Amino acid sequence: EERYPAPALWPRDPLRKAQAWMLVEIVNAGIQPLQNLMVTNKVKEMGGDGSAFAKHFNERGLEALEAWARPLAGKFLLGDEVTVADVYLPPQLYSARRLGVDLSPFPTLTRVEKACEAIDAFARARPERQPDTEA
Repeated sequence: EERYPAPALWPRDPLRKAQAWMLVEIVNAGIQPLQNLMVTNKVKEMGGDGSAFAKHFNERGLEALEAWARPLAGKFLLGDEVTVADVYLPPQLYSARRLGVDLSPFPTLTRVEKACEAIDAFARARPERQPDTEA
């Protein structure tokens, strides 16, 4: 935001900003690292199922994200304006789908994802629209 202040992605209100941090960190620290190839390959190397491991932690993390977001959400995860928390949601749900996670228990998250996808910047950022996407 120092470089591109508009639109602002961090709420100015300290409580709302803390809530945005909380939602971001559920994904950033609680889900995403446990699905990295380095982690899932290590699980495989140790005799486990890396995909099952990643799927499990995706489901657990999305349960937490849904529970915390439900009372805070409006059109988006934290009210009716896009925040940084919304930026983390579509890529995480994309990964969850890739791993075969059933998203039906997460109605708040999938509803907000649809609202995000209606915004051009989100639509252009989808993984399948990137130039390095494999066929």
